[in-house]
Amino acid sequence: MKRKFNRNLFILLFLIPSCLCLLVFYIYPIAQILITSFYKWDYTNLANPEILPAGERLSNYKYIFTQYPYFWEALKNSLCWALVGIFIQVPLTLVVAIVISKGLKFSRFARNVYIVPSVISSAAMGLIFLQLYNARYGPIQQIINIFKPDFRDSILLVEGVNFWAIVFAYVFFCGTTTIMLLGQIHGIAPELYEAAMIDGAKGWKRELYITIPLVKPTIKTVTTLAGTAGFLIYNEVFFLTNGAAGTKSISFIIRELAITSPRTQYARANTIGVVQIAIGLVLIAIINWVFSHDKYSLRGKRKG
Repeated sequence: MKRKFNRNLFILLFLIPSCLCLLVFYIYPIAQILITSFYKWDYTNLANPEILPAGERLSNYKYIFTQYPYFWEALKNSLCWALVGIFIQVPLTLVVAIVISKGLKFSRFARNVYIVPSVISSAAMGLIFLQLYNARYGPIQQIINIFKPDFRDSILLVEGVNFWAIVFAYVFFCGTTTIMLLGQIHGIAPELYEAAMIDGAKGWKRELYITIPLVKPTIKTVTTLAGTAGFLIYNEVFFLTNGAAGTKSISFIIRELAITSPRTQYARANTIGVVQIAIGLVLIAIINWVFSHDKYSLRGKRKG
């Protein structure tokens, strides 16, 4: 009993710092965002936020959903960028990780070339792409002019095109997630591949039936990271378009309401924050559900 008590005490003491950090830096701010979304808190009472009367408690939500002109644009863009992360970035990351794991000639050089740019901050990367897309001397503009000599507009101001211009500024830079997948791939026992080859699984069939199922938990983690990163995208929007021409994101309009707006609308910014958190949780729940019910799920095989 004493040994069990000491063990439980050690676990408790070990968890206390993490629990305190979770409480102070996550749960408390989220609770504050939720609570103040029912407040009047703007430039007229910055130091003294006041809870709205009972009949007007949802007025901030009503304003955001029905009157604020950029909410639905930002929500659509953020969801689309999340889908880009899930359906383009993750498969690309997986393919790159599998190819690098083969140990082919120059694979180490290719790995460094692919991973090193991810060390650069997204803000710096946004500035780099801003120069690439420059309407006067950017190389992208020069390539476009080969096919359309009369094109003089900035592609960052052409609706639809600028969406993909922002996508290209981040979707190929996923070195961290590539390393995560590489670590899992290198941990697969060689005997499994040898057995698969004996059974006739060669080439990409080996990856489809051995590698991908065994690294599935990491793929789920990478998918969650890519989806949430796309949904929370901000730096690329700020540095490339500043939200112009239909490219606002949820994170961008939160900053716009809370900081750049002359009316300093903290409560309404927090209202959008509540929506952002809720949709992010739904997105994560959907990803977890999909990965627990796909054909590679061990749980699904046991049920079968």
